[in-house]
Amino acid sequence: MKIALVHYHLQPGGVTRVIENTIQAWKKSRSCPEQLVVLSGRPYSGKVIQQVQVVEGLDYTDTNSVIDPKLLKQRMEDAAISTLGELPDVWHIHNHSLGKNPGLSGAVAELAHSGAHLLLQPHDFAEDGRPDNFSNLGDTRSLLYPTGAHIHYAVLNRRDQVFLQTIMAELPSPVHLLANAIPDTPETKEKSSSSLQYIPDNLFLYPVRAVRRKNLGELVLLAMSYPEFHFANSLGPTNPSFLPLYQSWIEYAREHELAVTFGLGECSDITFAEMVNHAKSIINVSVAEGFGLGFLEPWTFRKSLCGRNLSEITSDFSDLGVKLDHMYEELFIDPCFIDLQELRNTIYQSLRNTYCQYQKEIPDNAIDRATESIASPEGVKFGRLNENMQKDIIHRIKSSRDSIASIRQQAKLEILNDAEIDSNRSAVNENFSLSEYGNKVFDLYQDLVNHPSERVSFADGNQMLEQFLCPERFNLLRA
Repeated sequence: MKIALVHYHLQPGGVTRVIENTIQAWKKSRSCPEQLVVLSGRPYSGKVIQQVQVVEGLDYTDTNSVIDPKLLKQRMEDAAISTLGELPDVWHIHNHSLGKNPGLSGAVAELAHSGAHLLLQPHDFAEDGRPDNFSNLGDTRSLLYPTGAHIHYAVLNRRDQVFLQTIMAELPSPVHLLANAIPDTPETKEKSSSSLQYIPDNLFLYPVRAVRRKNLGELVLLAMSYPEFHFANSLGPTNPSFLPLYQSWIEYAREHELAVTFGLGECSDITFAEMVNHAKSIINVSVAEGFGLGFLEPWTFRKSLCGRNLSEITSDFSDLGVKLDHMYEELFIDPCFIDLQELRNTIYQSLRNTYCQYQKEIPDNAIDRATESIASPEGVKFGRLNENMQKDIIHRIKSSRDSIASIRQQAKLEILNDAEIDSNRSAVNENFSLSEYGNKVFDLYQDLVNHPSERVSFADGNQMLEQFLCPERFNLLRA
């Protein structure tokens, strides 16, 4: 079997890591392709991928400089043939519908019409809080989700599977669940005490780069509620538009003398593995994830995990034996600490702007639905508020013993015992290993090529947008 894997670029991180892991996985699995090539819009600087072809027009672009889809399809085919000797049996294409290059979305539609066997793997969606990407897709929005027996989809989590299956109802393309692999964690010797001088004791580490959806305000709230611990995230932002908000949290924590450090990994030359090994526990407070690596990786380091669970992302992990029921779903704040009319007004302005960005009319009852979802009978959901509201709440409840006790009772931050950690580690190693992943991917290819090509139709992408743009899902941190 001959395979072509396709992505806009092969820069370090993200999808590139997934492709590298796929190739590494085949070295450990029972089955692998005879030949493969990776097509990219940019050169590859790594060492894992041996066969790379750079395809002009495949890189990120916008509607003003988009390549003709038929030309891009021809270039992709020529590049694949130059390595494989013929067209691939399967085209495994990552994030074709994300809106980073509408030419690729169109080229995928052309490949579908030509009868090519396609495994389309969206990691993220333009419909999910990315209005600029969605706008960038232009006329190709109607072509995002081709369907036919020779076209299969693979997604990272159950939520995305359900959403895609909904728009594929009564259409022939199956939607497979394909969670990312978790590579083995190398043994790491901890540095000497002098090298760890900048790493605080009693560390609860949030190993993420700072972006809005990582919900840094909740880390500050927990730091205020648990003064016996030191909280830290690992890296600062790369997006310059987030820098002012990030800096404001640094100043806020300093002003209120809270034991929280931002960008801890940038304070010294300590490696990521060393920082994790030194931590008492790993913590998560993110409000949105595509896959949920942060819910699996800590166990491979033999570290406990606490904080916010995202059950729509992690339910598959729990089904496979990774126990996360000690984590909380929401932190509720007494409504007396927030101006509910101001909250409603803010939701109205943000929701209206979001629908406008997606070129959709806001539903008549959208404001009520979003407000009732954020300010529920149990209280106001802290992780659904914007940064200014979060800061105001933290300031107000800082002197309230009852409120701090309530936060602690809800958060239940704890370090699991060795037996519980080892149980989760075993579940991760058994179900998310490289060898298991390699077998799953190859089995998907085998299943796909056994289906004959047929006439192509397109699922209604508007249904996908409606599922993500649902007012009950609205979060001011993502607006």
